Amino acid sequence: MAEGGPFGLLRGDEFDRDALALAEASAGIGVWSIDLTTSCVRGTAQFFRILGLPPTTESIPVDVVRAMRHPDDRERVVAGFRQALDGGNDSYEIEYRIVRPDGGTRWIFGRGRVIRASDGTPLRYSGVDLDITDRKATEAALAAATEEVARMNRELEQRVRERTAQLELEAKRRTEAELRLHQAQKMEAVGQLTGGIAHDFNNLLQVIMGNLEIARMQVARDPMPPPRGELLMRAIDTAQRASQTAKQTVHRLLAFSRLQPLTPSELNINALVEDLADMVRRLLDENIEVETALAPALWPTFADRNQLESVLLNLVVNARDAMTQGGRLTIETSNAHARPSAAGAPDAEYVCLVVRDTGHGIAPEHLTKVYEPFFTTKETGKGSGLGLSMVYGFVKQSGGHVRIDSEVGRGTTVRILLPRATRGSAAARGAAGGVDGDAPPVARGHECILFVEDDEDVRRFGVSALEDLGYRVIAEPDAASALRTLDAVDGSRIDLLFTDVVLPGGMSGRDLAEVVLSRRSHTPVLFASGYTRNVVMPEGSPRLLHKPYTIEALASAVRGAIDGASK
Repeated sequence: MAEGGPFGLLRGDEFDRDALALAEASAGIGVWSIDLTTSCVRGTAQFFRILGLPPTTESIPVDVVRAMRHPDDRERVVAGFRQALDGGNDSYEIEYRIVRPDGGTRWIFGRGRVIRASDGTPLRYSGVDLDITDRKATEAALAAATEEVARMNRELEQRVRERTAQLELEAKRRTEAELRLHQAQKMEAVGQLTGGIAHDFNNLLQVIMGNLEIARMQVARDPMPPPRGELLMRAIDTAQRASQTAKQTVHRLLAFSRLQPLTPSELNINALVEDLADMVRRLLDENIEVETALAPALWPTFADRNQLESVLLNLVVNARDAMTQGGRLTIETSNAHARPSAAGAPDAEYVCLVVRDTGHGIAPEHLTKVYEPFFTTKETGKGSGLGLSMVYGFVKQSGGHVRIDSEVGRGTTVRILLPRATRGSAAARGAAGGVDGDAPPVARGHECILFVEDDEDVRRFGVSALEDLGYRVIAEPDAASALRTLDAVDGSRIDLLFTDVVLPGGMSGRDLAEVVLSRRSHTPVLFASGYTRNVVMPEGSPRLLHKPYTIEALASAVRGAIDGASK
């Protein structure tokens, strides 16, 4: 309760009870007055009803009223009254709580004024009280509702942020997936184009290298007098070296296109790294430190050892070129159980080979191009741009996955995943086409070869080389012509079917071989190819001779195929 009020002074018999009762009934206001000389208070019936006390017209000690104030609000009410009394302001209003005799708590709004004598002495403190409990409850409910709305808004905003983040992440993932798909499609298209070019180029190289070899043999058999003979021999040597360089370039293009011939076997990569340790150190400058971290129980993988050696050495050379001021090269191996999101690899067990350097790194805009043929960040003349293309093609052709992470100024990490070898690996994927080289390189008696090759120049060279080796040759440009020849001659007279894998007319060399073997199962077959998508020959399948081949390789392959069939 406040210690005064603005509605005037109540004075004994002058108290107009009817008027006050009407005002109380209309406004719900309790009027009171405290005599500061006697410390007693008088009030209207509404005033006492607000306090939960029986109405009375008599004065009651002000301490009775003060004792009803809530313990937490007493000091605040007294301090406010003292400020009005001593500060000269006289007016005072406050909200506070009381505890009624029945134990109920009510909120009170009190407003009062100090009445002073002419000399300024405080005489009375009069005012009004209003029960605002319902208003306070409404305000509390409104505050709670406001807070609940705010909480709901915060929760909604958080959900919106989370959903937005999820959508952004999903959009990023989709964008990355689309980029990977686009990159894969681009790489596939470039691979198909490259493979086709390599196939045609291998046929050209076959003609060039074959005829250079024939020319060299003729010069050796019938030497010309110097200096013309020496000049001619140097010209042939130069052309042969250039052809070998071109052959290596085509080989790398085929590797990128995943069309190179592979001879996979079960392989321990730890042993391969240890075997190449000396060569790796010879390739590096003295200011480059080499570290290895080889897993002690590494799984075997199933891959072409020679090609994997080339991959590792290629990566070592790239690392060396990236560390012109020195640094550290680290080669690591580990077993890996890749998830579908890891490097694009399906859920499976892999053997991981990592080559990490501390070089200058690769710019982000170049990372998506590093596998492309002839793309290089090296200076002109210091890189062909085929190294990482070959790595990519070999790993993909071997059923693996490759990933490059790089940061400019920090270095590059190349991570290769190759499938873990299983018991059925070797049986399912046998070695491809080597020749033993032990058989005599020339014909025996009147052996006849059915030679099927669609390229006229290659066919002409093959016929010339085979006839020079003592064989009788029947040459045809396609499978249909070859089958007609077989129908026209005694099949037993054919000692070997030597056919290109890729033939025109809708029937491949493999298809032709199946027909020939269905008619005469013991006919030996030798394949030749500049490339083929199924270059890993199943175990026990016919031999494969890779273009461009030398006359010596041709002689050994033909002799080995014929002799192998008779064993």
